[in-house]
Amino acid sequence: MQTQRIAYRVDMRRLPFAIVSLFALCLLTVPDAPIVAQDAPAARTITFATLAPPGSMIMRGLEAWNREIRRRTDRQLQIRFYAGGVQGDEPEVIRKIRSGRLDGGGVTSTGLAQIHRPALIFQLPGTFRRYEQVQAAREALAPEVEAGMVQQGFRMLGWADVGQAHLFSRREIHTPADLATTRFWVRADDIILPTVFQIVRAQTVSMTVPEVLGGLQTGRIDTFLAPPAVAVALQWGSHATHMADTPVAILVGGSVISERTFQSLTPEQQTILTETGAQFHGLARRNAARAEQESITALRGRGLTVVPMSASDIAAWRTVGRQVRERVASQIADPALIARAAAFGEQ
Repeated sequence: MQTQRIAYRVDMRRLPFAIVSLFALCLLTVPDAPIVAQDAPAARTITFATLAPPGSMIMRGLEAWNREIRRRTDRQLQIRFYAGGVQGDEPEVIRKIRSGRLDGGGVTSTGLAQIHRPALIFQLPGTFRRYEQVQAAREALAPEVEAGMVQQGFRMLGWADVGQAHLFSRREIHTPADLATTRFWVRADDIILPTVFQIVRAQTVSMTVPEVLGGLQTGRIDTFLAPPAVAVALQWGSHATHMADTPVAILVGGSVISERTFQSLTPEQQTILTETGAQFHGLARRNAARAEQESITALRGRGLTVVPMSASDIAAWRTVGRQVRERVASQIADPALIARAAAFGEQ
């Protein structure tokens, strides 16, 4: 028994050497293991800012897009979202993308104008009355516009229809002349709406999007232009008592990424990002009309009064729209491109 205990102690003293020897043997007999780990591609995360609030329909769509990207790349590519405007309003987001502090973002026409103003041809005042007209113009002219965006260091990942913009107010609004006694919100850096108010001689208050809710709560502004889905998502609709039944414009936007970031991806990742972007933005455009009607129903349920516009009211808005288009056209794009886009509004 004593001899066995001594042998056991001897074996224990030799055990560390045995373990080290065995580990060294494994390294010698499996030379490829560290090389495979070293050559494996590192996972990439794209930082992406949006004004859409967490939990909103827009964010749910973006998150579904992200899940598909992760699935198709085996989790080697994903998007990290900064929702609810935490990265600032769109002009600030575009500046951050230019400087490399962000990779991409979801923007409306205000952000697109900071990149390449001809993108505004799809939102020409007094031009498009139906989504089908906007889509036809995009299919024909978007490649030309997107090429200009690439020259500015940005790439379009997908176009979106933000929605048909209605007038929200605390009184009935029928014609442009009725705006004279309102305190109307306009976005900082907007080049179109201020021209409207030069024509109708109304008072405006310039604010960023994150400031609007507070402006409505304090009474600094009492009238704004927005798609119903946006008014619901950002809680603006609860501070209006009336909404015009006829939209006065169709607002556009989309998702952009820095060209520098895009080119740093592998060819396979570029393809997946482009294909999934087209897929999910197309789905969002198809759902825009349904979301709009659901939002109007929800607003009615909260007591909002929908104000009907007569044929003469609508004609007055279109007249102002054409006047605005004539004034801002030279600031947006070449006259020939403006004319080509406007032709789709006549179809």
